[in-house]
This record gives sequence, structure tokens and C-alpha cells, in this order.
Amino acid sequence: MDLIETTLHELYLSTIDAFPDTSKRQHSTNEIVITQLEWIPFIAMKTLRVKGLAQNKGNGHEYNPIILFKQVEYYDRVGRGIIEIADNIGKTYFLEKLKENETQVLVRCNCNDFYWRGVHFNKLDKSLLGRDRKKYEAKYNPGSANPEEMPILCKHLMKLSKTLSGSGIL
Repeated sequence: MDLIETTLHELYLSTIDAFPDTSKRQHSTNEIVITQLEWIPFIAMKTLRVKGLAQNKGNGHEYNPIILFKQVEYYDRVGRGIIEIADNIGKTYFLEKLKENETQVLVRCNCNDFYWRGVHFNKLDKSLLGRDRKKYEAKYNPGSANPEEMPILCKHLMKLSKTLSGSGIL
């Protein structure tokens, strides 16, 4: 039995479908700046963990969006379709360019939006990096936190994805 897992593109579309009328999230990524990237390749596991430091230009809050890319192909040197990255200690790695529409991912962010609206439903979707939490129910408006019960990306994960796409890794 093949497990169908989620890509960044599918999570983005799920987020739009889950909250079609929002004026935040996908519409407010310009206020977010990714100021640091931490690359952690796991060659034997064929994964790449990318952790960002996302800063909100308006209020100065900082969050740590994380994307774990799965089925990453690593190589010994640069070639056609192969890109070069360096981890935090300067070690160089060569990997096949990732495909936003094909590469399966796990995601996590320590912001409240992802914690309250995303964690549980991303876990059900098998796109959560880390531990689940109990489904959140809003006290004064039950069912309003994620009414469609769909996996999502917060604006910090969206901005990290956009930054990675601009860097050429996606």
C-alpha cells in the first residue's frame, strides 16, 4: 500500500481552501522576512530539514518555520539539475533541485496560527513534523479555528517556501 503524502503546493492549496475569505496568511506574507536559514541534510534518510528565522517587520515577533523535504537525492558533485548548499558549519552538499509540486514535506511552526489551527489537521494529513496536539475548539465560537478541518501552512511557512523558491532550491 502506497502512502500518498503532501507537497508544499498541496498544503498551500489546502490553506486557501480552508480559509478562502481571510485577509491574513497568504495575503500578509510581505510583512514577514526570513532572516536566517539553517540547512540540515540527512543523507542516509534522504531528507533535508530547513529551519528559518521569520521576523515580522511590523511587530518584531520571531518564529521558527521548519520544512522537512523527503526523498531528497544527494550527489557527490554539481551536475545538470544538481544544486549546492552549505550547512551551518560550512560543509557542502549537492542535491537534486526539489520540486514544489512533487517533493513530499513535513512542516511545523511555533506561531499561534499553526499551533491552534494547523497542528492537529496536519498530523491527520501526515504532513506534521513533530508531535500532535488535541484538536482545538474555540470556547466562544466552536468549530471556528479550522472549520474545514484541513491541513494548512501559516504565513511563516508560506514565506519560507517562497524564500526557498527564490533561492533556486525549489
